[in-house]
Amino acid sequence: MIYHFDKSASVSLVQITDCHVHNEREQLLSGVNTHDSLGQVIDGIRAAGPAPDMVLVTGDLTHEGDERAYRLLLSQLERLPAPYFWLPGNHDHLAPMASIGSEQRLRTKQIILPHWQILLVDSHVEDEVAGLVAQSELTWLATALREQPDKYAAIFVHHPLLPVGCDWLDPQRIANAEQLLTLFDNTPQLRLVCNGHVHQEWQQERQHYWLLSTPSTCIQFKSNSVDYAEDDFPPGYRRFTLHTDGSFDTEVMRVGELVRVAGAPRGYGGDYN
Repeated sequence: MIYHFDKSASVSLVQITDCHVHNEREQLLSGVNTHDSLGQVIDGIRAAGPAPDMVLVTGDLTHEGDERAYRLLLSQLERLPAPYFWLPGNHDHLAPMASIGSEQRLRTKQIILPHWQILLVDSHVEDEVAGLVAQSELTWLATALREQPDKYAAIFVHHPLLPVGCDWLDPQRIANAEQLLTLFDNTPQLRLVCNGHVHQEWQQERQHYWLLSTPSTCIQFKSNSVDYAEDDFPPGYRRFTLHTDGSFDTEVMRVGELVRVAGAPRGYGGDYN
């Protein structure tokens, strides 16, 4: 499904990712109430000045991936000051995402602007932690890039394509990353590829485009760690401004402080261990 956005000037967008909202309002993730930390981030977006033109929510929207969790998630996302679109991550399940009346949002994969197109690539595999872009998705992506050669391209995906320097986390990147990188290397209008999943800020320039990662709206993983480790950075999000000449500005925004419930067990648990 294609969403047309008619704004001829620079476009402002926000990426939030890895919300891990539980199916119980007060449930904690490593001592953090993920529902409340997402709300903290949304409050920060609302208070940061002019509203963005759109928000992209790039996977691991919920922790259990069931309908109750998505309803709690939506109670927060509906507070965003702009239209939003989402991608599934490895914690998400497509059926409950669609069952709560959000199928149209889930199916929006291509956002067409006067000077840019934004492509939302699905890298999740049901009940698997690591990422993979299916052949049908890869074919769609290549076609979308080929059919819009005069528009700069920005791609958002849940899993990373390149290692970020965490030995325990890097095996979970997109398994067929080399196929995508070959496509991207041969797409001169591509300017950025941005992912979630790794719960940390990271960036690397490659040829004519940048690869970036965005922090989580809840707990953060410690960079350059051999084994699972968390950092105490506050929740965050990333802002972009896409300019008409193909350049872009981006900045990671941290919101408040990381609030942990005293005495609650630390550690992620689940399928990152």
